[in-house]
Amino acid sequence: MVRQLMLAWTASTLLTYLAWGFLAVAVIALLLFAVGILATWRHTRRKPARATEGLPPVSMVKPLKGLEDELEHNLESFFLQDYPAPFEIVIATSDPDDEALVVARAVAARHPEVPVRFVRSDESFGLNPKVANLVAAVAAARHDLVHQSDGNVRVPPDYLRKIVGELVAAEASVLTSVVVGVGERSWGAAMENIQLSGFIAPAMCLALEAANITCVCGKSMLLRKSELDRDLGGLASVRDVLCEDFVLGERYKALGKRVLLSPTPVHNVNVSCGPERFFGRHSRWLKMRITLHLPGFVADLGSNPVALAALAILASGFDVAISITALVVVLTKAVLDHVAIRLVRAPIAWRYAWLGTVKDLALFPLWVNAIFSRTVVWRGRRLRFGKNTQLVPIDGPTAVADVAPRTR
Repeated sequence: MVRQLMLAWTASTLLTYLAWGFLAVAVIALLLFAVGILATWRHTRRKPARATEGLPPVSMVKPLKGLEDELEHNLESFFLQDYPAPFEIVIATSDPDDEALVVARAVAARHPEVPVRFVRSDESFGLNPKVANLVAAVAAARHDLVHQSDGNVRVPPDYLRKIVGELVAAEASVLTSVVVGVGERSWGAAMENIQLSGFIAPAMCLALEAANITCVCGKSMLLRKSELDRDLGGLASVRDVLCEDFVLGERYKALGKRVLLSPTPVHNVNVSCGPERFFGRHSRWLKMRITLHLPGFVADLGSNPVALAALAILASGFDVAISITALVVVLTKAVLDHVAIRLVRAPIAWRYAWLGTVKDLALFPLWVNAIFSRTVVWRGRRLRFGKNTQLVPIDGPTAVADVAPRTR
């Protein structure tokens, strides 16, 4: 009996220590988040050197797949660029009946002053359909300097002028931008935009300001296709990689080339998606993360004070002191979320503000799942992640086609 009491006391003590340990890490995570907010403030208000004369012509390539939220307005923001040199827009799709083409053609018809090309891509080029779309678009681009962005991205009229001027002045090889989520009118979209604006943006800025690490994001990338082809083997080298933007960025850096994070943000428009899209996207992202950088994957849990606070409450058996401390952590994180978001965009509506806490809690089971699963279902195909997000088809090999864009 005494032994059983001693074992119970020991177990209870260990759980209490574990709970306080979770809270200690949660407090550290809050401090790092505050530093990330400071880094965001510093970086987004920085005024880098920019060339203003002799800017080169640019091809802006848009790989489209389906009707993104507010696609028409997103596309139009690229047609309205105030840029002093020639620029063109190349739109690529793999499906000739894609509804996105109808929208893109309507926008192009309103802007006859902007040269536009529509090309047909071949999804069998590789396991990553976005790369297949990009390959076709880049191959059709007339200019060496290429800017790629997704269909759900919107930019201000001076965006191209700013980023090209920055790239030229710095003599850099690649430029990417801080990504900010906007436009929410549903719970799922709000969760996505809170994650982008309140976590991803500060994380990108903190990595740069604190460790001089530039994280490349394919939402917006500016590069020279001649350099990409000559030094990195072109986009074909990442045809079977899901996280192609990050991998390409790391390869550029490994070659000693300069990669920039522009303080001019791009807006990732998320309006009306459901929570299931948030869960699916971030489940894939965490599985990518663990194959790309294991320490970073572990740090993802350490940077989630809400999940750590919940674990502390559970480990303590709902101890009053620990539960109150954990709730203070959660409320502090909610306030910091608001501050982080306010630095890069308009405040999020109060009816959605509470979803930041829900989003952080939801990410924990997705994080645990990524430890045991490397399988995803993406656009109807079952795939498995290998090293550096190398895609492996579970249902058998896929025939690989050469690049053969068809202009329409």
